[in-house]
Amino acid sequence: MPEIHINLNAKGLKNIAGMFGTSDPIAVVKMVCGDEDPVELGQTEMVKNTLDPRWMKSFKIDYDPDVETAITVAIYDKKIDSDKKMGSALFDIGGVMAAGDGTEGVKGKKLRSGGTLYCRVTEKYDAGTFSLMLRGIDLKNVEGMFSKSDPFYEVCKNENGEWAAVHRSEFVKNNLSPLWNEAKLDLSTLCDGDLDLPLKIVVYDHEGSGKHKLIGSVETSVSELLGAKRFGGGGDNNDADEANYLLLVDRKDKDAGSLAVINAALIGMPEPEDFSGDEYSDDE
Repeated sequence: MPEIHINLNAKGLKNIAGMFGTSDPIAVVKMVCGDEDPVELGQTEMVKNTLDPRWMKSFKIDYDPDVETAITVAIYDKKIDSDKKMGSALFDIGGVMAAGDGTEGVKGKKLRSGGTLYCRVTEKYDAGTFSLMLRGIDLKNVEGMFSKSDPFYEVCKNENGEWAAVHRSEFVKNNLSPLWNEAKLDLSTLCDGDLDLPLKIVVYDHEGSGKHKLIGSVETSVSELLGAKRFGGGGDNNDADEANYLLLVDRKDKDAGSLAVINAALIGMPEPEDFSGDEYSDDE
């Protein structure tokens, strides 16, 4: 019985927070299999002040193609004490899979209250895990003269011509050379198991309002990140050799600082010929 991952995003939701605010959407997901009672799978994280949320939370289920399986998704505004509903939709898992290539599919549904909810279903396969730890180096300060940015980053892959976030780090307060926690990224989700697939790392200044400010971005790949680690992108702030840093650029293509790869390792997959040594591990 295959394991599948369910991811959600929405566009153009109706704002129900009033004239002077923007809704903070959260989604609650329930599953129905055959004639069984609905089971709540859980809820997404809240995304502040947006009508176009892309939730990072992924829901995992064991899917039997011979059993009719559906999910219901209800979106609420957490800004309102009563958790007022912003919209809801039902997705047949088999129908979403059929909308793609049989192992991955995306389907959108118009919501009665306004906007569109998208459901992406991906069959999980064992492509291994990518362990990644990054440090920012002299990031551009976008907070002005009297304070410093609170940086976090997103790793994005191209989905139907748009960069879609598949991982979001924690933010580090008041630090232009932050060291972020190590992340464990599923390679099937991150890059479809293709180490050369283009990725984008985007660094933002975290804002409590949810209106985060862009610091800079860089296009890369798993292979390039492994190479940066192997050939010395160690992130020592005193290291004069910056050849292995990833250069960030802002919207105007200006220098926005750099990223150093503190650790990059493949876990649970055959070792590529091009990368040997400590960037590969058999550990779980």
